Amino acid sequence: MNYSNFIKNNKYLLAFGFLCVFIGNLGQTFFISLFNQELIQDLLLDEQSLSLVYSIATLTSGFTLFFVGPKIDKVEVKKFTLIVIFSLLAACLLFAFSNNVWMLFIAYLGIRLCGQGLMGHIATTTLMRYIPKDRAKAVSLSSQGMAIGEIILPLVAVFVLKHYGFSSSWMIFSGITLTILTPFLFWLLHKAKLEPIERINQEQELAQTKQWTRKEISQDWRFWCLVPAIIAPAFLITAFFFHQTFWAGLKGWSLEWLATGIGLYGIMHFAGAIIIGPWVDKSHPRAYLRWFLLPLVLGIVCLWYGEHVYWLMAFMVLAGLSVAATGPVINSFYAEVFGTQHLGAIRSMLGAIMILSTGVAPFLFAQFKDINSFMLLGLTYGLISLILVQKRIKAEL
Repeated sequence: MNYSNFIKNNKYLLAFGFLCVFIGNLGQTFFISLFNQELIQDLLLDEQSLSLVYSIATLTSGFTLFFVGPKIDKVEVKKFTLIVIFSLLAACLLFAFSNNVWMLFIAYLGIRLCGQGLMGHIATTTLMRYIPKDRAKAVSLSSQGMAIGEIILPLVAVFVLKHYGFSSSWMIFSGITLTILTPFLFWLLHKAKLEPIERINQEQELAQTKQWTRKEISQDWRFWCLVPAIIAPAFLITAFFFHQTFWAGLKGWSLEWLATGIGLYGIMHFAGAIIIGPWVDKSHPRAYLRWFLLPLVLGIVCLWYGEHVYWLMAFMVLAGLSVAATGPVINSFYAEVFGTQHLGAIRSMLGAIMILSTGVAPFLFAQFKDINSFMLLGLTYGLISLILVQKRIKAEL
């Protein structure tokens, strides 16, 4: 099925997934970190202290996701989404008015858990469950919510921040989400007319295919050999984007160039996912899992080597390609290998690990104040992950 017919036949559910992911950008590091300097000045923190608060909040959100995420296997999507999105909006408002470290911690926790964690979890789990024959295309299209956010939100954030300040910026973002995006989101969900979860699970049981539980995959050593590669894009992109003002400052690149670079990264994320999705649907995602990290590894080399702003753009292009492949490749791998009956529980475990890694990343990389050590750490992790997946992917799960 080509994209035109596919979108026409699944337009409401695909738009729901896209909008969930787009709203979840409020909790993504590339967006939150643009406000770091204002927080440092307002709360009289240094960069390492802010990184520590962010890391602890993100780690806590990862632990929480482990227990909250599986609920989507039993609770109807509408109810689950309603709870998550209003929790996200409450966290955004708390973030806007944070005047001490404890308020900042709770705000970070809510934004990271509901934004980065649960909004994307809702989108991907729902699409994988209800569009089984074209999973990769569905995830590719929904992931454009992040790509579009990466293209436009940094530029919007920089503009709003300069003209209205930190608190007003987050009030504006919350107000638009509440009054415009949320009603549209639930209208799309209503039009999609999803079958009850119980019926979907019964159909899977009748199909007599292996439906892995979270406990079963956690006891399989072959799976854990793949985890470093699975979490690598989130771990490395979080580290590099959170500290973007640090390494960009050492390179002499302005905030405007960074915002432009993130926009280019978003464009590559958008285009790459559109192209990769159909490829994955036509073959087993295992083949693509072996190589999807290579562009990111090469991008880190470019960022380390280059002084001209062109090298920044090269990094954004290559990183965008790896991230574009992540959604369709990894999520199709989950469904293809583990089944979808316990997909929410499995994704929440892996999502928790991924969020834990993104919680560690800002504080870990903050310890390396010279750019060579900073880049070497990122490159070493990328290479080890790439080698592990090459060694172990042949041991089929």
